[in-house]
This record gives sequence, structure tokens and C-alpha cells, in this order.
Amino acid sequence: MEFTENHEMFRATVRDFVTREIDPHADEWEAAGAFPAHRLFKAMGDLGLLGLTYQERWGGGGSDHTYKMILGEELGRCASLGVAMAISVQTDMATPALHRYGSDELREKYLRPAVAGEMVTSIAVSEPDAAPTWPRSARGRCVTATSG
Repeated sequence: MEFTENHEMFRATVRDFVTREIDPHADEWEAAGAFPAHRLFKAMGDLGLLGLTYQERWGGGGSDHTYKMILGEELGRCASLGVAMAISVQTDMATPALHRYGSDELREKYLRPAVAGEMVTSIAVSEPDAAPTWPRSARGRCVTATSG
């Protein structure tokens, strides 16, 4: 595959972001066991990094998947892979199904702010009959979706 000049400019943007906004703080965030997700995701949203392949009508970039691949490559270089994984949850786990299958109302309420970095998303996954093995402190705190 040959990258275009636009791909390389995008790569430079992501690499610069990682170098300036993540790497200098990685040790501190790892020691604290937390990072400023809302601030960091907002900065990423401002750069258009959180909805690269999503439709422009929902705030996405409407770009091809090569940009997503480049984002993943550059995040894989950062000093905190925990932060990289949190970003990947936002871009590749929690929002894709909403983009593809969500109603316009749900996309407006949740996807648009997630792409803009104004909302930090998450995902909860369980297996059937897994609840009895959960720690007692977690029981009764989860919302279960049995369909749709």
C-alpha cells in the first residue's frame, strides 16, 4: 500500500499529538492509575481524531479506513498503552455499533458528542450466566440489555 501525502500529514498530526499530549505525562498517569480522559478526548475531538470513518453528518471525518489504521499505529508508539487502549475503546469498540445501527436520535445524543470528544464512552460485555461469578460489589449495578 502506498500512503498519500494526506495520509502522511495525518500521521504527523497524530504523532505530534501523542508526543506533546500523552508521552510527557505517561509516567505520572500510570502511577496515579488515571488520566484526564475528558480533557484529552476533547483535544482529540478538536483535531478530528475520534470519528475518522464516520459520516460527516454525525461529526465524523468521512475518511477511508487507512486513517484509522494510521491512528492505531501512532497510538501504539505512545508511552502509555493504557491511554492508547482507552482511546481505542472510544474509536473502535464503543461507538462503531452506535454509528452503524443506532437511531438518528441516539446518534445525535451520544455519537456526535463522543466524536467531538465531549463524551467519553465505555462498553460493558458479559457472557450469559456470568453474573453469579461477578464480585459481590458489582452485582445489581449493571444494566443488562437482552435484545437490541
